[in-house]
Amino acid sequence: MKKINLYFYAPLILAMSLFLCSCEDNDSPIVEPNPLETAHFDIWVSIGGNGGMGSGNTQLVNNTKTLDDSNIVIDYKGSGVDVTAKLFQESIIKGQYYYQIPQEKDRFGKYRIGETGIETVQEVAFGKNTYKDRRYAHAWIGDNTFVVLAANGDKDSVIWTKFNANNMTIIAEGSLKGLKDTLTAYSTSGIASFRASDNMILYSYCHSKSKLRKGVYMAFINANDMSVVNTVEDNRAAFMAGTAYGQLLQNKSFFDTNGDYYLACNTRIEGAASRTEQFGSLLRIKSGETNFDKSYLGFRNASNSQGKLVTVQSLASRKALVYVQDPIYTQAAGWRNNYNCYYATLNLETDELTKFDIPHSEGTFSQRSVMFGDKAYIGINPESSAPCVYVYDVDSEYLTKGLTIAEGYSFDRIVALDDAE
Repeated sequence: MKKINLYFYAPLILAMSLFLCSCEDNDSPIVEPNPLETAHFDIWVSIGGNGGMGSGNTQLVNNTKTLDDSNIVIDYKGSGVDVTAKLFQESIIKGQYYYQIPQEKDRFGKYRIGETGIETVQEVAFGKNTYKDRRYAHAWIGDNTFVVLAANGDKDSVIWTKFNANNMTIIAEGSLKGLKDTLTAYSTSGIASFRASDNMILYSYCHSKSKLRKGVYMAFINANDMSVVNTVEDNRAAFMAGTAYGQLLQNKSFFDTNGDYYLACNTRIEGAASRTEQFGSLLRIKSGETNFDKSYLGFRNASNSQGKLVTVQSLASRKALVYVQDPIYTQAAGWRNNYNCYYATLNLETDELTKFDIPHSEGTFSQRSVMFGDKAYIGINPESSAPCVYVYDVDSEYLTKGLTIAEGYSFDRIVALDDAE
């Protein structure tokens, strides 16, 4: 088990590299476009405790063009947007827009958060299918269409609705037919992801009752007509890491550079007093396959912790960024105590876990890490200092300090938005 140390020499190394490159003879230099010219980051914080899960705490959003500058301190006094009365933190995000069921809870809407307030772009009332706020999965099918899925009110079927993202009209809706499982009740939502190579939606789900969760189901759905092509089960894990809120806030699955699909799962520790006490594992579906890869079970190396997988994201070079709740490693007082989470990279080939040498964090219902370009931005809620961001260069594996958030706020989320889309 390794630790990634904080390097303070990265700026010097970068400067030397730029100097050497400038000395090369290049008559036709290739200028790469800078994605930050058309992008910004929204930083979500809460007052009075962590946000998410309908906490009711005040939620504020501020934006910045860069997370890299360690001299920046973001304060929300006199700036930022209070979104509490309108928006939930749990949201579908693409381009410069947030799509969600807002506080009115009877519609889907498309919104933009500007420097001075929330812009309502378009809203549409529920059609035949109705959904609970924050409790649905989603997948983008191309640039302009997304589908939402969730259990119906009786939890005896899975309903779906397709939306045109441009004008927020309902394209089609229905319920999944032909799920081959033995469940008597479906989890509130599951995890949905779109595999473009074969136009397939991968939708994972489990039993509604936590005591009866003994395996993960995966439905392979034709994105054109929403017909179920295949349903499979894997009982090496009890349930997905997300059972109720899809990926509206947290990243629970990803495709790697090979097109293989990874799904974060958890299982209750036997004899544990609380449902929170879990150990994680990664399931995999190989590119183009319609079944779980039974030869692979990630995050189960003997040197790894027995912690709960909270979020997972893909890195280059066959690695993943993971956020793990583990009071044993962090030496927190217990599972329900604060500052019991850590960040690490997981080698998808060797299952080696490399933990970052940064302060441990609180907040298991948050998404403070975001991938942008060749960097991973990792936010923390530490115990003895102000919330801040660390910048991890994926290629060089250097870790440097980024911006800081003024004390007095719970750091909940980083969102990367592309204003050009």
